[in-house]
Amino acid sequence: MATLVTSYLHACNATFATTLPRHSRLIQAPSVQFSQVCGKNLGQSFSSPSARILRRNYDFRRELVSVTRSMASSFENREVLDSKSASPAIFDGTTRLYFSSRCPYAQRVWVAVKYKGLDEIECVEISLSDKPTWYKEKVYPVGKVPALEHNGTVTGESMDLLTYLDDHFGGPKLAPTEESKKQAAAELLQYADTFNKLGFTGLSMKSSTPDEIAAAVAPAFDFLENALAKFSSEGPLFLGNFGLVDIVYAPFIERFEIAFGGIRNYDIRAGRPRLAKWIEAMDNVEAYSSTKVPRATLLELYKKMLENDYFIRVGVAANQNNSSGSSVAVN
Repeated sequence: MATLVTSYLHACNATFATTLPRHSRLIQAPSVQFSQVCGKNLGQSFSSPSARILRRNYDFRRELVSVTRSMASSFENREVLDSKSASPAIFDGTTRLYFSSRCPYAQRVWVAVKYKGLDEIECVEISLSDKPTWYKEKVYPVGKVPALEHNGTVTGESMDLLTYLDDHFGGPKLAPTEESKKQAAAELLQYADTFNKLGFTGLSMKSSTPDEIAAAVAPAFDFLENALAKFSSEGPLFLGNFGLVDIVYAPFIERFEIAFGGIRNYDIRAGRPRLAKWIEAMDNVEAYSSTKVPRATLLELYKKMLENDYFIRVGVAANQNNSSGSSVAVN
């Protein structure tokens, strides 16, 4: 019997994506397993090939779902397991990462697996808007992503999984080993949840002026700008070189840069040259850039989510405009 390990933080349950076109192919026949080998060792390379797609030698039908013109080529043939998809051969000794490319928490772990070059891990993408029933019933009762099936145990939550990957698998270490950087990393990791909450709260301030939104979120981005200065002589990334801190922040900065600029008319890079260089440098890290959802897709998704106060409703943003004047609790 599998063991379940979870702390109920840092994971995605569902998205407001049901009205958006699915940029994927859906598997609709029995005995089908979709997996991606998550990439060769990209730890020391900024130009390695994207992850390969492996398919079991089963006969099955595919239904091609609409693909937008903005979709990058690496996403055109992405197969996502939904409610009509059969389950993989669960707990057969294969290590699997269950994830969603649209979930920033899952993206953290996806990037880490690619960076460490863990070809032994199969990456199985789950639809969050049309989840397979077998995922919650047989794999992960919490029903969220990311989740890692390994040695009869299912472990969830992105921060826990990043540590788990460093402790149980090979490849380049994610966490810094130098004493001078351990404390800096700890401070940045401790601030990550605060940063995310401030960002999602700012995005959710739809009745506020751009200046009010800027005042609310500027401290979060200024914190990162100042943090990037500490090891800037070694490189443009957090702690100088790519590692755990970059992986933790990247999916959220990616989404905030797109959503604040495209929806709230606020450029997070303006007046923050080190953050601008960080964003540019991260795009040259193949382990990360190969996991990015196209800008137009994320922008459309976030417009829909913000129209429906999604981040306030799920508790990751404070409601700055509720009638009681008190903030909605965030976990």
